[in-house]
Amino acid sequence: MGLCLSACLQIEPRGFFVSYESVDQRFEQSMTWNDQHPFPTLVSSEEEYEFYAVSDIHAGKTNNLGLFLEQALLQQPIAVFMAGDLTTGNANDYHELYAVLPPQDSLPLFPIPGNHDLYFGGWKQYRLLFGSSVYSFSIKTSQTSDLYICLDNAGGTLGALQLEWLKELLLYERPQHRYCVLVNHNNWVRLRRMLATNPYVEELEVLLELCLKHRVDLVISGHDHKSHAAVFGKTLFITLDALRDSYPTPSYLIVSVGPDAINYSYRNL
Repeated sequence: MGLCLSACLQIEPRGFFVSYESVDQRFEQSMTWNDQHPFPTLVSSEEEYEFYAVSDIHAGKTNNLGLFLEQALLQQPIAVFMAGDLTTGNANDYHELYAVLPPQDSLPLFPIPGNHDLYFGGWKQYRLLFGSSVYSFSIKTSQTSDLYICLDNAGGTLGALQLEWLKELLLYERPQHRYCVLVNHNNWVRLRRMLATNPYVEELEVLLELCLKHRVDLVISGHDHKSHAAVFGKTLFITLDALRDSYPTPSYLIVSVGPDAINYSYRNL
């Protein structure tokens, strides 16, 4: 198992497109960026707070994204997670996306890449605009703090380096926090068959075991374009709808984090 994870997971199954860089390369570049731009701890003035999550925007067109951002700026969640497939990978699409995003000080945005964001050499554009695809931070209240881990499985795998980083983070950082939430693009729990960018079964076994061992409370993903939820052990797995303009029922996720539980709902645009 160890040999497979350290050697075999360098090949990323991105469907019909060629891989221009490995997940380990993206991880190393992200860690370098993180060292130079540490993620700050967010502070909630209340013991209960909300964050939002969206996925599969697929810009160029950004009408739905614009509507969502209007609502988010009005409601002011503590954070907004953008769970991949922000674009189709083209440089022009990245520019269209970035043009509508508000300043970070008005709405804290936490993007990660999806498989489409890597097409056509898209990682170079993603890295230029967002810096990192793998990172963690905490949200602190007056009584406690919660750990948030954003992962890059855009190509179907975390790869050997990122997987070891996650294991260490869960081992040493997780016990210091009340809740632990993971965000990635490629959904681990599948309720229907998919052709593009499927995860490795061996890696899923390791990840599910980590969730059980370290009491991961919530895993948020996109990719499927159809919202659903499932529970494995004590971990809730949520897959998001698409926010793309052509999607018939676009929605976003609202997560309420409180002293006793994590609750969620979907809001249609």
